[in-house]
Amino acid sequence: MKRKWISQRGGLWFSVLFKPKNRPMNPWHYVRLYTMSIKYVLSKYRLETVIKWPNDLLVNNKKICGILGEGIYTGNIVSAIIVGIGLNVNNIIPDDLKNIATSYVEEKNKELNLKKLLKQINSTAYYKYYLKYFKKDKISIFTKLWIKNLNIRHGDFIKVISQSIEKRGKIVSIHGDYLEIDFDGKIEKIYAGEVSVRKERI
Repeated sequence: MKRKWISQRGGLWFSVLFKPKNRPMNPWHYVRLYTMSIKYVLSKYRLETVIKWPNDLLVNNKKICGILGEGIYTGNIVSAIIVGIGLNVNNIIPDDLKNIATSYVEEKNKELNLKKLLKQINSTAYYKYYLKYFKKDKISIFTKLWIKNLNIRHGDFIKVISQSIEKRGKIVSIHGDYLEIDFDGKIEKIYAGEVSVRKERI
């Protein structure tokens, strides 16, 4: 899948390196850690978001944040994880993207202090979620909490896009790393990172 990342002045663009010992080494766990943390912090600034499975934050169906995770290998073993975050904060969205993207300043008509915001996001990630769920081996509980904050639910109809192929199906079950989708009576697993998923509007 081709992804285009544009880092405009006024946005918050940063990466976080994790080298956990005896902790989960699945990059998607750390992507979820930051989707939840950013969602929480933005709510404190009176901006409500929903999580678009598996790694975006939306405001009124417009993307405000995208998060990517990648494992760093030493031989065949994951030795570290990098999470890259792009959050539209004080940047103005180009006219040709306004129907699919937004920023905090465009939603609230005021700017935020980027250094303060970064500190709040990282503090929330560590103290509110990482210490409580990751270091106490409660990843499954955290994943269930994350699922509750998604913009999709069991029984929703979605459009699955892989390269130039589109398929419409019904969600049978939602998991951290994959969805089970009913495509005309055939159940298939759709894994995070392999396809784009869009909720169908009824």
